[in-house]
Amino acid sequence: MRILVCAAYVPYPPRGGGRADIWRRIEALTRLGHSVMLLHQYDTVGPLAPTSADFEQMDRVLASRYSYRIRRGRLRTLRQLLGMARLPWHAAKAVLSGGDGEAALEAIRRFEPELVWLDGPWPGEVARRAAERWRIPLVYRSHNVEHEYLRRQAAASPSIRNRIAWRLAGVGVKRYEMGLMREADHVADISLADLEYWRAQGISSISWLPPLPELALTSRPARTVSSDILFVGGLSLPNNVTGVRWLIGDVLPLLHRARPELTLTVVGSSPRGPLRAELEAHPAVRSYFDVPSVNPYLFGARVLVNPVSVGSGVQLKMLDMLMTDAPIVARGQGVRGLPDDFAALCDVADTAAGFAESILARLDDPRVDLAARGRVRRRFEVAAVGDCLERVASEGRRSGEAGPGIGASSGQR
Repeated sequence: MRILVCAAYVPYPPRGGGRADIWRRIEALTRLGHSVMLLHQYDTVGPLAPTSADFEQMDRVLASRYSYRIRRGRLRTLRQLLGMARLPWHAAKAVLSGGDGEAALEAIRRFEPELVWLDGPWPGEVARRAAERWRIPLVYRSHNVEHEYLRRQAAASPSIRNRIAWRLAGVGVKRYEMGLMREADHVADISLADLEYWRAQGISSISWLPPLPELALTSRPARTVSSDILFVGGLSLPNNVTGVRWLIGDVLPLLHRARPELTLTVVGSSPRGPLRAELEAHPAVRSYFDVPSVNPYLFGARVLVNPVSVGSGVQLKMLDMLMTDAPIVARGQGVRGLPDDFAALCDVADTAAGFAESILARLDDPRVDLAARGRVRRRFEVAAVGDCLERVASEGRRSGEAGPGIGASSGQR
């Protein structure tokens, strides 16, 4: 099948949960024998700006690609602000403009897609247009209850400017994502908890599609980096920043009362100036930023921790931890949206005292039930992506609206 994936940002290198979720699924689709075209916007500046080598690596996997630059300028910003009655900020930001619009449609026409896969709400306008123009099914990938996620990030942000920006980005989002879900032929939700929320909102054609950990697609690293306690996460997100600071300020002192020699290793992407300085200055913290792969660190840790208490969807770091044999200590948010048998494999504690106690206990007794962990891992394999596509096909056959290559009908939407 030929699948058009629409994403709001460049997913390669797959650093950070959202990017990794998109890229790993693309790799899974190609392994299942499908051809994938990726349409995405990208930034030309900053730590996440793709290089020519990044594009070359993507093109080794993709059958086709259309990449367009994020447009900036006062006039563009004014148009986005004025258009927020119709489109949320990030959706307006992702709208193709000028020559990009026609060039993108021509590239899509040449690819001849049989299904549109919309990853998150922001590229919704181009995905809608492609599905309608070629009369093919639209699958919407829900990464979060997006309006709740933006609200919580605003509340967790330490700066007034950032709180205003996060809240502005959330204007109109609930209405927009609900509209996309109702239009979609199927919704593939990242989280079991979020899935139940959307069902309560009246979304019926929806199923759980967990993200894929990197180890579902690659082998374990031959080289590892040893550590006592390890946190992995994007360090530009307010919830991760708050979690790391709680870990250092509230939990680490309690650990040092019992074991003053213990160190915390932080592996993260895109740290802001103040946080970077804090981590580099702390004598008990070992920090590694923007590493090519977190796997050598994950497999070298004695205990893996997730101190994040704010969020939505599923935290992909938890699935990466699952693929190791090390004990996992997390706050309740870390296991939210995941199956109960996954949560049973983790030590869950929400207070600093409980978190520190769990870490010390697991350092003393690091044994895990590898058989149970192996059974849970099977839920997060490449086959899950194929099962989702088959579900779309079967729903299309029942309604008589399946697109070419998916069901048996003419593909009328």
